[in-house]
Amino acid sequence: MRSGPESTHRGERGFSLLELVVSLFIAIQILIAAAVAFDVHSKMARVQTQVTDLQQSLRVGQYDIVRLLRMAGRGSLPVALDPDAVYDPTDTIPELRGFAIEVRNNVAGDDRYIARGDATSPQAIEGSDILTVRGCFSGTVYQVNPEDWTATDTVGADGIADQGTFPIPKTSQAGLTQPLGPLVEEIDAYGAAVVKGRMILTAKESLQTYGIVTVVQRVVTGADTDPDSVAMTVDLATNSTLNPVDDETGVRVFPEAMAPQLACFLEEYRYYVRTVAGDAITPLRPRLTRARFEPGTETSYLGDDSNFTLDLADGLFDLQVALGLDTDYCVGCDAGEGAFGDDEDTIGPDDTIYEADLTDDAADGTIDDWLHNDPGDRPADSQYALHANGVNAGNIAQTYFVRLTTVARTLRPDRDYEAPDFDTRTDGDWVEDHDYDSGAAASWKSGDNLKHRRRSLTTIVDMRNAQ
Repeated sequence: MRSGPESTHRGERGFSLLELVVSLFIAIQILIAAAVAFDVHSKMARVQTQVTDLQQSLRVGQYDIVRLLRMAGRGSLPVALDPDAVYDPTDTIPELRGFAIEVRNNVAGDDRYIARGDATSPQAIEGSDILTVRGCFSGTVYQVNPEDWTATDTVGADGIADQGTFPIPKTSQAGLTQPLGPLVEEIDAYGAAVVKGRMILTAKESLQTYGIVTVVQRVVTGADTDPDSVAMTVDLATNSTLNPVDDETGVRVFPEAMAPQLACFLEEYRYYVRTVAGDAITPLRPRLTRARFEPGTETSYLGDDSNFTLDLADGLFDLQVALGLDTDYCVGCDAGEGAFGDDEDTIGPDDTIYEADLTDDAADGTIDDWLHNDPGDRPADSQYALHANGVNAGNIAQTYFVRLTTVARTLRPDRDYEAPDFDTRTDGDWVEDHDYDSGAAASWKSGDNLKHRRRSLTTIVDMRNAQ
């Protein structure tokens, strides 16, 4: 019997070359499949992360705007438009397009500057809207005893009061505690400046009677952090663009002989979309931004221009605002009816904010209660100004709703993706009255810009302080 290596059984000699090749081929196929699956899932994860980020940006941006919109006009500033206003920066008191709410629609040219008439201020993206909201947002509306109000003529003998004084007590006439520390802190933030902010005062006779004053001095009784009272000295002669118009003179002025029963610190914010420099992959990085101004002026809060660029959310490249007004327009109304107050009930077609069916190419958005939802809308159109019929004839058409639409995109493009149109109409690609098939907006649908995934968010805000 033979022994040694030659006696090894055939099954113990290992794999043949063919078997190794087949095994290696199968292993490679499995690895390729795993790599493809990993790549697909990795790409899906990246896309989903970017989409999640842009949705979060939409929510964060709108939350900030909606929060202030719901309080717009707090302190009795009118929530109404001024359709006849034409802005002229050379005017001593330039007219505004609104008071508690002001919309600069589809801005272009010099109107893109956040501070009107100031070419050094930031610019909004062409075709987007600039939304201004004013009111007493973060502070307290203080109760004041009208009998403690003193208005004096310190300049001459013309009999026109140019200065007012009044105390704000820690305990109101209703017995409620009023926190005065935040008010003192707000005033002291102005340091040695002559004007230390602006306040809105409301008359004892009516909440609709108000006046805007500039604060020039405060005197605290007790500790600054928790005062027992704050004696205010305010300037009445420096008229504000936000003051009511005097019926006799036609000039904006603090109402003569008005004694306040409420007082609060006034704030103004403007929301807009701007772009900042990016990188080679995404050269333009749009973002929703908030600017804070001294109310009724084109000056930054505290004179600090960094307050022009308080960024809120990345990726937002459009802000569109439409206003729902109680106009005379109505379908199915009786003669003389159309506005909310034209009858005693709150039901029926006259008590509805109408909007044309804008999914229909033939629809005309100029024939409804919404302003800035159609390119043919004009704020100066009579329907948005004064009521022409019914018991409301001659009254201002009030703003009851604000529809806010923001559009965002992912921060990075996806080479295998092409974004669809915003709507299905054949006469353009519309977001409110902004057409993405024409003008500067078309650039957002060209080249790499179309590779970004996009989402929009729309919120309708019911104005709490509509008068």
